Amino acid sequence: MVTTSNEELARARFSTRSHGCDAVLLSSIANVTYVSGFEVPFPLGASAEMAYGPTLALFSTRDSGSSGSWLIASRPNAAAAQQASRLDQVLVAEAFDASVDIDSQAAFVDTLRAALQAAGLSGIQATLGVEIRYLPFVAASLLAKEFPKLTLVDVGAALQDARLIKTEREIGLVRRASAIGDIGHQALAELCHTSGSSEFAMWAELTSRMYRAVGHEIPIVGELVTGPRTCVVEYPAGPRERITLAGDGALMDISQRIDGYWSDCTNTHVIAAQATDHQKKYAKASQAACEAAMDTLRVGKLASDASKAAEAAFAKFGLPMAHYTGHQLGVTVNELPRLVHHDHTPIKAGMVFAVEPGAYEGAGGTFGARSEKIVLVTESGPEILSKFEWGI
Repeated sequence: MVTTSNEELARARFSTRSHGCDAVLLSSIANVTYVSGFEVPFPLGASAEMAYGPTLALFSTRDSGSSGSWLIASRPNAAAAQQASRLDQVLVAEAFDASVDIDSQAAFVDTLRAALQAAGLSGIQATLGVEIRYLPFVAASLLAKEFPKLTLVDVGAALQDARLIKTEREIGLVRRASAIGDIGHQALAELCHTSGSSEFAMWAELTSRMYRAVGHEIPIVGELVTGPRTCVVEYPAGPRERITLAGDGALMDISQRIDGYWSDCTNTHVIAAQATDHQKKYAKASQAACEAAMDTLRVGKLASDASKAAEAAFAKFGLPMAHYTGHQLGVTVNELPRLVHHDHTPIKAGMVFAVEPGAYEGAGGTFGARSEKIVLVTESGPEILSKFEWGI
């Protein structure tokens, strides 16, 4: 286990303690990753089926450092969890074993019970914070039956507060994720020099370059659309088995997760040709809106100010706002606050946003563009973490 200081856990403790919690049981992939430092895997494939329950994190709000904190991981994830976890203990819930008949549900419940007992929650009146959106029913049933004196409260908002401002460690992880995103977009720029490739082949090439840069496979999601499909938003919408033609638009919105943290960037190109005036109108409008919104991400401004700045930029091109202007990111690809007119969250140093306004001709058209880069808010102004150049 990693034994360095855990500022994320400290922030989660402070925020949940202020909401009256004595202890907290987390069950979402994002928040367990946040407090533990272990990149909780998405529940895909055989390992997800061999275990019964999700990875959980339990911590006392009264302790400092990383004492009084437990990570509950299934056997398939145990080795990775023990290596990466920044919590005090890792408790392993046994799962399917080819040579031993194991009741995975009972093993999960037994391990959770042991963690709750280790936290001193048996037979006492206390307030336990949980995530009602993600708490497994089997865990809720255990709490109701064997820990009836606990009062459960939802800490979803408290964790959002804790994650609002990124720590230096988190900023470093987002920087790395952003740099890998740059590699994908640089690869797309090269691939757009020639036509005649399928979207599948282009996606395979650019994602393989990202894998090589990281040194192993990583979760990558998003879309690559070309030709008329750029003129509407139907996310996720690609890649597809479409062969590109000279003069096609190519729009890629790509996000990848590295060590639990996300990048999210979009760029638009014209394949094997110079952009027409019509294509430039949409591309330059989205770029201008992105740059105006990014410049607005300054201490003392509001999230809604960035949305209004993007809208004003579009108006100069005679185009409307097609969708929201952007969002924060971190242990999820889309976090609060979001850059919309009705979100008046104050902008603070340490926030990290993906700014992504777009302009689209609409159904029956031929072209659309979206421009998205990652921005770190600093005391001296916005720092653009994405280093790729606009495609048009």
